[in-house]
Amino acid sequence: MQTPGLSFVFCAISSALEQEWSVSFKDNSLNPAIFYAFLRRPRGISVLEQGVTPEELLRSHLKFRQKIMRDLNLQLLPDISIEAYFDKSQRIRTDQRKALWRKSVIIGLIEMWLFPFKSEAKKSQWLGDYTRLAARKG
Repeated sequence: MQTPGLSFVFCAISSALEQEWSVSFKDNSLNPAIFYAFLRRPRGISVLEQGVTPEELLRSHLKFRQKIMRDLNLQLLPDISIEAYFDKSQRIRTDQRKALWRKSVIIGLIEMWLFPFKSEAKKSQWLGDYTRLAARKG
């Protein structure tokens, strides 16, 4: 992907799972603090791996996706058509928009301000409800 008007190029790989779960791996991000403060979703796992090739990113994504599917007893969504992709993307954006309306801007700005103090692991991944649910099932 390339951001229009910028020379910023990045690779993102995403998988849609049952029960509204998704797993996304990216090799770059314009501003992870904004994502963390305002766009994260409980069932939207996001991992940032900078400085890797697209092949390494794909391998990491597939390995982690298998772990999540096994831990939460989930399957991939069977429909991989472009229409299903756009429908899923629109639902995610709608969910993010609804969450933004409910979120306090002040709390979001405080989360953005505190973001640089987080560990590198916390800065590079958002696991949402996954850790809690996997621990309960395991």
